[in-house]
Amino acid sequence: MFEHAQGFTVSGGTFINSVDNFMEKLLEKTLLGAAFDSSARDPPPRCHPGTRLAILQRCLDFILNCTDTQKIRWVVGAAGVGKSAIMQSVAESDLPPVIWRASIFFSTAGRNDGTKAIITLVYQLAAKCEPYREFVEHEIARDPSLLQSLLLVQFNKFIVEPFIHHPHLTSAGRTLIIIDGLDECDHSRTQRVLLQLISDFCLKYPSSPIVWMIASRPEPHITSFFAKSSVEAVYEKEEVLVDSDEAREDVERFLRNELTRIQDEFSLSPESQWPSEQDFWKLANASGGLFVYAHTVIKYIGDPDFGNPTSQVNSVLKVIEAHPLPNVSREQHPMAQLDALYAQILSKVPDSIMVDTRKLLLMLAVGWGGSFMVLCNWLGMTREDAYAAIRHLRSVIDVPNYDNAHYATLRSF
Repeated sequence: MFEHAQGFTVSGGTFINSVDNFMEKLLEKTLLGAAFDSSARDPPPRCHPGTRLAILQRCLDFILNCTDTQKIRWVVGAAGVGKSAIMQSVAESDLPPVIWRASIFFSTAGRNDGTKAIITLVYQLAAKCEPYREFVEHEIARDPSLLQSLLLVQFNKFIVEPFIHHPHLTSAGRTLIIIDGLDECDHSRTQRVLLQLISDFCLKYPSSPIVWMIASRPEPHITSFFAKSSVEAVYEKEEVLVDSDEAREDVERFLRNELTRIQDEFSLSPESQWPSEQDFWKLANASGGLFVYAHTVIKYIGDPDFGNPTSQVNSVLKVIEAHPLPNVSREQHPMAQLDALYAQILSKVPDSIMVDTRKLLLMLAVGWGGSFMVLCNWLGMTREDAYAAIRHLRSVIDVPNYDNAHYATLRSF
């Protein structure tokens, strides 16, 4: 009855699926939790409905219509402008010509090992494409050291060779590869190596089916790479500005929708506008086009631990009025208002637990990627003490569910 069966071995009377075994071993070499649909990123940042429509359309049009060598779209902008939300929305978009897609969402919170970048993409593509998986499995069985090879070797073997010389892959359709947060990859040299490999690939193989979406902050070494004349032909730049008219309109729409949601959720003055139009515009003007500020404001106002959104709105307005910043350029100092808001949020933490709060924030700042309970044990805190220390910080920290603390990690927004 096993006449046509493949990919199985028998060991001691037990059937072993070698395909599953291979994929499990390959998974161990990847950057866990980096894919766009990984539970480690749940809930991922997404564009609020009705926002970023123009940018998203330009990105999708590029993916569908790019030709020849120009197959990289560089999405660049300061921290907090919503690049990851844009990339997440692109990754989730319905794109019929795109047959396969793979993604890496780098993060300093434990997902920043650039040496695993290629194998991470390889695993995702192998899980979706049988001819590609067979190719990868055959090559690794022949030379297991490929899993520890240089990025250059892995790129040539697992990207160049199959997607340029394998007929099942070259003729199947477009493949989309998304790399978000490149600047959060652990070493600037690794970031440049990845950029060089991708740009050289686009230049040398203009008929390649792969389209690359790369997002980063405008770090000097990344900006200087894209400024090279030898790279100009391979990419289009999508700059996400801090305070453009488009960004401000999107932030205003986000604030209105979310404040309405909070009003309904807390049954606040259903017959009248809340907050007042004047107060709304104070919030909107302070946010400008910076989504991270608007998002933090909404989390702070709607924090269930406080349970008084009106009081929270007044608290934010006091911070805005106390820090008017008339001579501060938003483009040069986009985080000035956000810094003032963070200071206000931290001021709510009682002095009696501030020591524990600072310990947890320090571990978050240095990129702790383990489970919340392991962190508590390492710091010598009970779970109850740790939750008390961060109870007032839900607007700036993704606090894991109490019952899931053994597995979840602490994340900043």
